[in-house]
Amino acid sequence: MRTWITDTTRGLLADRPPGGPVTLDEIAACAGITTHHLRAYYSSVIAIINDLASGSTEPTHGGRC
Repeated sequence: MRTWITDTTRGLLADRPPGGPVTLDEIAACAGITTHHLRAYYSSVIAIINDLASGSTEPTHGGRC
């Protein structure tokens, strides 16, 4: 699940939707999970970005967006 979330976030950050910064709600919706479920893995968008920057996650598949 963590990889699904990070892949989805990577895709959203690469092609930012209009309307401001990416939110946890957008990431959850695009990943096909609830925000509550996403928060079981990450507490903020910054936490996901930090995980991406650390190189600990390799892209495997994208979300629904």
